[in-house]
Amino acid sequence: MSLLKSLLLGRPDGLRASLRKRFFGGEDRPRDAAAAAAAAREVQPVAAEASLGLKPEAPKDVTPPDGFEVVLHREALKPGKVTEIIIGGTAIAVANNNGAFLACANTCPHADGPLGEGTFEDGVLTCPYHGWQFDMASGQCKTNADAKVRVYQTAVVGDAVCVRL
Repeated sequence: MSLLKSLLLGRPDGLRASLRKRFFGGEDRPRDAAAAAAAAREVQPVAAEASLGLKPEAPKDVTPPDGFEVVLHREALKPGKVTEIIIGGTAIAVANNNGAFLACANTCPHADGPLGEGTFEDGVLTCPYHGWQFDMASGQCKTNADAKVRVYQTAVVGDAVCVRL
């Protein structure tokens, strides 16, 4: 049942969950009228991205190195987190490994799981579908020695995280 729930609803802290909470309410809403009134008084106007729980937009004033594309703002992804990005028609998973950004193909070779919705810890990306683990620096699968995902070179230019496709 948890696999089906994960497939349909995504990660509890993922993009689908934040959109669901934003539009349909959820755990982060005040539980009583007094708390709701207090929260309403504290609301400040924010950018559309922040209102959806999204992080800073990728910088547009950065010229990436030849062959690279700007994919996100370096502050948009906290250390130990991973996200999915589609750039140039290619779906990739980008992770922040304590300030060093890593990128790989977003599709798990086992069952096409979205790696960008998985978990990331100590350089290892775990597929959300069946738990296959990948070393993001090399792309080598730790679960099955015959499997590998494509890795992409990354560079940080100013506040921009860039990936060579």
